[in-house]
Order: sequence, then C-alpha cells, then structure tokens
Amino acid sequence: MSDPVMLIEETNSRNTMYAVVEQDDRVAYFYLYPSELMTNKYSPRPCWLRNLKPAPEKKDVKAMEEGLAPMLEARYCSHPEGKAPLDPELIRIVWMEEGDGASLIYDGELMAVIPGWTLYTQERSVGYAADCTSGGEDSLMFPLGTPDTNQLHKKVAEATAFWDDWSDETSQTWSILQQQYLDAYEAVLGPTVKYYAIDGGQWPPIGMARFEKDDVVYFVTLGVSIRPMPWVEILYNEKAPGFRRMELALAVSKKDFDEKTIMSFAGMVSGLADRPWKQITWLGEGHTISFSELPAPYESMVLSAALYTGPAIEMPVIYNDPVNLYWASPITKAERLFAHEQPNGGYVLLEKMINNGINHLIQPRKEVVAG
Repeated sequence: MSDPVMLIEETNSRNTMYAVVEQDDRVAYFYLYPSELMTNKYSPRPCWLRNLKPAPEKKDVKAMEEGLAPMLEARYCSHPEGKAPLDPELIRIVWMEEGDGASLIYDGELMAVIPGWTLYTQERSVGYAADCTSGGEDSLMFPLGTPDTNQLHKKVAEATAFWDDWSDETSQTWSILQQQYLDAYEAVLGPTVKYYAIDGGQWPPIGMARFEKDDVVYFVTLGVSIRPMPWVEILYNEKAPGFRRMELALAVSKKDFDEKTIMSFAGMVSGLADRPWKQITWLGEGHTISFSELPAPYESMVLSAALYTGPAIEMPVIYNDPVNLYWASPITKAERLFAHEQPNGGYVLLEKMINNGINHLIQPRKEVVAG
C-alpha cells in the first residue's frame, strides 16, 4: 500500500482555507483544510473522489483504523471495479465566492463539491461527487447529480464565471461597478471629496469615498459587496441573497469632532471591510465590534441600516443581489453588554437608540442603557 501523494494544493483568496487533492494506490480524495489560525474553530472536510481498485462490499473500516482514507462501498459508486488514477494536470480548483467552499473540475467536468455551509456543521461534513451514485443513512458522501437535480452545478458555474472574469486583465467589471457605487452615493451626498483605496493591494478592489455636506463628513465603502459573505447561506437559506452582500458607511459631525478623530473613525470602518473573509464570519444588522481606539465613552461600534434617516441611497444590484448599506455608530461598553446578554440583543439596542432619537450621525449623545 503506497503513501498518499498530494496532486494539488491551493488556498482561497485570504489563505483561510486550503484545498488539497490526494491519492494513493487505492483511492483519491479532495479535502478542505482550515488554516492554522482557524483550526480551533473549524475542522477539515473530506470528499471521496474515486476508487482506484475494486470497491469493498462493506464500509472500509480497516483503512480508517489504520489512519487511511477509506474507499467507498461498491453499492455507492459508479465504478465498482475501480478507475484510473487522477492526472494532476487535469485538475482545477474553483473556490466558491465566499471562500468557505470549493469544487474540483477534472478534465473540464465537475467532479466534486464541498459546499461552504458544511464548514459550519461540524458533526456532518458532507461532500458531493460525480462518481457517487447514492448515499447511505450514515454516509457523508452524496451524488453530485445533474444540473436539473442539484443546484450546486449552477453555483459552481457562477463561481467559475466569476473568477474567470476577475482574472481577465481586459475585464472592465471593476470600472463599471466602481462608477455604479459612486453614482449612487453622489446622487445623495454630493461630489466625492476624496477617494481612498483600502484593499491593501489585494483582490478585490475596495475603495472608500469621502463626502462632505452640511457640516457632516461621510465615508462610504465600495467593492466590499463584490464577494458574498461566509455563514449567510446556512443562516438564511433561500433568503440568503438579501443578506450576503454589504457596504459600510459612516457619518460624523464636523462641529463635534476634529479631523484626527474623524479619520480615526474612518480607519476603524475601513478595517472592517475585509473582516468577513479574513475571519470567516459575517456582518449584519445589529452586529457589534469592539475598538480600543474609540474616544470615550465609546468602546464598540454597532452596524445598522435602520439607523439611517437621510434620503434613500439606491444601492446598485451586485451579481443579482441587493446590497445592504450598514452605518457604523459608536456605543458604550454598557450598551454592548446589554446587546450581548439577550437573544437578538443588537436589534433591541438599536430600537432603544432609535427611540431616543439617535440616528446614523455620530455626535455627542446620552447612553441609552444604565451603565
């Protein structure tokens, strides 16, 4: 029995997950591994690809006891007698746009998918393979099926087109999207005063535009919503398109804060732009994030679209999804603790803030909960 050979290893865009294809002389497997920083939160996810030798009639317990990848039982695979070993030159990894799942294309055909949502169901890491014909009650392998029977085909096709477009040096996608964002913002906030690139030279291109109107400084991001956020698919299921894309905004009173403090606020919001993908998380209405740089008495930021009371900003539709514009508003430690001590506490806190006349504009205010 030969040792497994790694045929390919590839990371997602933020190096939080690794895709690996291995095979020995018996079986080939596709794996997604969390990076070292993520191992405390997430587990590796295996996906059988094909048997290279005749399939066992029963579960390959012996291989598992020896710490080896198990072959799939004969009744579950399309090739009981085994197939030829994989050629690494014919393998292509296609990551889901969220960065938490991936697919394997072999010789131009979809061979396997490890969906992103399986990352968050630790007890059941499911894989889908073209050569799997059925899954048993205790199986973690399921048939990939056809585009008519499995939506994963469509998701992979969309991801493939997405990455092909962004890797095309002649593509005008960013210039088109960038103008759509700016048009939406300038229609309400006036002309752009300054534009900052906040992507650190990494893909995707992300900017932050500064606007000034009626003694208020506004900062709004553009490009964050190019990627759908992790987690949202499993949390919202069919409603996920309404929650998986976002941009961030900030409004600060020039009468109450100096330029240094205003820019500090902007820097904090800028730092949130890549957070969902660097930490495999998501941001949404009522989420709170702690910042040590905030001026007293504030200790955290709460994100909200509901706080906004200005004229409607008609956000562009990105990849057929609506985009949520979340305004960052500073809160005190007592307010954050209040939000965290109850289910949906972020919503309850926002309701208190709104009822006390607090909106998206950052200016001195009274605490809405007892300290």
